[in-house]
Amino acid sequence: MTEVLLGAGRMFASHYQFVVCQDPFAAISDDWHWGDESMKLGFTGARHFRIIGTEADSNQHWIELVASDYPPNFAEWQRVTCAHFQTSSGNIHVMPIFGGEPVISAHVSHGYYALYVAGQNLGVDQHSLGEISDTDFASRKDLEWYRIFLVPGAPDKQGRLSDAPMPIK
Repeated sequence: MTEVLLGAGRMFASHYQFVVCQDPFAAISDDWHWGDESMKLGFTGARHFRIIGTEADSNQHWIELVASDYPPNFAEWQRVTCAHFQTSSGNIHVMPIFGGEPVISAHVSHGYYALYVAGQNLGVDQHSLGEISDTDFASRKDLEWYRIFLVPGAPDKQGRLSDAPMPIK
């Protein structure tokens, strides 16, 4: 396995954030706030419930989840954020932080993972496009979109590992 697509979809990332978790019904802790340190890291939460920050004002994003043996190639992405993720159940869900069902749900081996969230075209949204279908939205790689790489094992380093100022074409 190099890279296996576990799911993909369009998501409204309310309040500039989305969740990767093992339980979509878990309560959000008051301790998981966006302070100076978590803003620098690009994520907050706990190992089983990660909250990831986004940029585009429309909060509409295409998101893909892949199982991978390796982290993404940093040169191919505008931003790569890494967080330690744990699933004791083997379940993983990608969803809005408020008021929504998971956009992606998958089952993997239970254990520890490095969660690499690779983003492209940060801050570029769909406002000028009007309404477009999910199929059309999925093909628009010129808008802000994310691919989440789920790599077995705990990461050596967490946080924003790569952060280019301008979209990479």
